Amino acid sequence: MWSAFLIVTVLVVVGVFVKFWLDTRDKQIAAEEVARVPDNVRVVSQFTSPGEGEALALVQRALAIREPGKIAALFRLGEATPQQVVEFLADSAVHDGPIQKYDWLRSMDTDGLLMEGVLVTYAEGHSQSARLAFLTPDEAGVWKVDFAAYARSSSPTWKELLDRRADHALVRVFVVPDSYFNGPFQDERKWICIGLASPESKELLPDGQEVLRGYCKAGSAQAKAMARIFAGGESQTCRATLEIRRLPGADARQFEITRVLAEDWVLPTRPYDEKFQ
Repeated sequence: MWSAFLIVTVLVVVGVFVKFWLDTRDKQIAAEEVARVPDNVRVVSQFTSPGEGEALALVQRALAIREPGKIAALFRLGEATPQQVVEFLADSAVHDGPIQKYDWLRSMDTDGLLMEGVLVTYAEGHSQSARLAFLTPDEAGVWKVDFAAYARSSSPTWKELLDRRADHALVRVFVVPDSYFNGPFQDERKWICIGLASPESKELLPDGQEVLRGYCKAGSAQAKAMARIFAGGESQTCRATLEIRRLPGADARQFEITRVLAEDWVLPTRPYDEKFQ
């Protein structure tokens, strides 16, 4: 009886903590980005970084576009088409609400990438409180908004992943150290547990399935990469782009982390975990 009571108590405490984390993480991340004073060393580049006024104007122009023919001039598309970008921007204007302000974050250099950041804050009461616009130069030195990072794209979608219609995925997530070991990941000597949360609206996910757990093999390049990400953050909640896969016997929210592609949401030329191999 006491064992059952303790288990129920632990589950309630964990549930309360997870709910609090999910409800507050967007505002915390936004506040940290605004408050952070960039003091990192600039990446050596042949291209001149945009100043505050130029960066803010570029992001405002980019987010106002509704014509596919103008998208490529201001967005780094990745795998998206101009039409998909326009549809996302139009949908964001409805579901995220009106943009309230733009904050220049200056240098956000990570993993050898030259980046400038602009925090885009939306009106309260909508599905998103803020998004990050990452500016990077193309081969000709033209600065553009990285669309996949701004949209926080995952492939396949979160719903497809959680409905067990996909066994592999690329996800852009908030990550935090965790300690839940079960199923094929029950041996905590062999696995490192990481909490994964979608930065997207909770309305897009099935009830109670906002938080996933990712596992790296202890001593692997992925485990070392995640440890470095957490060591470099000012808080224990960080951003990362990961490849994950489902293992036989794991529950719907448990995945192995097979690659740590980036220590943020912009993909570098070389996967981040390669430096730890």
